[in-house]
Amino acid sequence: METRHAWVLFAWFGAACGSPSGTVTDAARAGDSVVTHQDGTVDVSQSFPATLTGNRDRLLADYAAFLKTVSAPQSNGLGNTVHSACDVWAGLVPSARGVFLTITHRLDGSVLADTTRMLDHVTHLYRIAGGESATATDPGSCGGGEFNRMIMQSDPTLQAAQKMANAHQGAQPYDIADVIAGGYWRDSHDAGGPHAPFDLSDETNDGAPRGQTQYFVDPTSALANTALGRQDLVDLVDPYALEMDQDYDCTHNSNPACSYTFYGSLCAPETSLPGTQLYSQKYGDFDAAYVPTGC
Repeated sequence: METRHAWVLFAWFGAACGSPSGTVTDAARAGDSVVTHQDGTVDVSQSFPATLTGNRDRLLADYAAFLKTVSAPQSNGLGNTVHSACDVWAGLVPSARGVFLTITHRLDGSVLADTTRMLDHVTHLYRIAGGESATATDPGSCGGGEFNRMIMQSDPTLQAAQKMANAHQGAQPYDIADVIAGGYWRDSHDAGGPHAPFDLSDETNDGAPRGQTQYFVDPTSALANTALGRQDLVDLVDPYALEMDQDYDCTHNSNPACSYTFYGSLCAPETSLPGTQLYSQKYGDFDAAYVPTGC
């Protein structure tokens, strides 16, 4: 039987570190109970089980707390009027929910050498974006550099594991194994390079969809300690910021609510299928019926 450690969520108060205009100086750690920030504010912990559901609940609660610090709503319509994970979930359109569910499932199924999951090491959630102009009935854009993705914070363990996977280029034993047998994370083969402002990128060896992350190679560098300048997070400074999307077709569209045809290994046309079906038939049930616990 698998044993997984418990994680804690740290509530955000007022102008605590990690606000859109602040610098993140502390990340959640297993076993911690209270963190005192450099500005003197104190975060009180709340325990969540280290399961897929528990980590999803934790990250949505963390995102709700982060949104309380923003001055204007994010592009997904959520702002400082949210009070809980339930509010966040109720406010997300289906394409944004699909992004959250498929990405968290992929992260939960990706295993580090120490047998912990990538998702266990995601410590904060800053942004969930579905398709541009998405509504309750329209998935919005299937692509777009600022859409159909999540921006989070990793802990140093995950950042280091990604660097090793990048350097070893997927050699066995895998630094990070992917969901399916024989799958793994490696250096990105994307000709476009890392998404600015990040300077390193990893991806899974399997596609339809292929997972891709963006992060800073050196958290102490000037680049990593400069504001991200990204949509909804223009002023956020976080050396451990982590972006993830999943590419469903050959032109790197990332919306799980869109339908795709050119998703084969040779980019030849295939039967048109929704992204959620492409995901589940290859990587398994991502629990599309999930709602935050207690909602």
